[in-house]
Amino acid sequence: MTQITNIYADFKKIEELVARGLWVAVKYARGTCVSFTPKKVLEYAEFNDAIPVVLTLVKHILKQLNDKGYLQVDNSRSIVRYRLCRDSPLWGLIKQSGGPEDVLNFIEKVIE
Repeated sequence: MTQITNIYADFKKIEELVARGLWVAVKYARGTCVSFTPKKVLEYAEFNDAIPVVLTLVKHILKQLNDKGYLQVDNSRSIVRYRLCRDSPLWGLIKQSGGPEDVLNFIEKVIE
């Protein structure tokens, strides 16, 4: 329980999880788009203790990336999913990056 408490007490750790999750999703994508939920981003980051407050913080980051035009919201299903495609500058950054640290730096610059 301590690990989970610490994770949402430190927003930077949430940003790190999102960065790692997005990096894994895009780096190993076989097509030109990836679709995911906030929970799936955490799974990509190998974080499986997704309590509601952590999911809310992840959703906040994904929403900000969507608001700035780096992600798209996929409302075609009953659950909100996000889509990241190759026409996004974030896709290119991830494909050319050496690791999730580059994605974290990008997120820190974009998120308010």
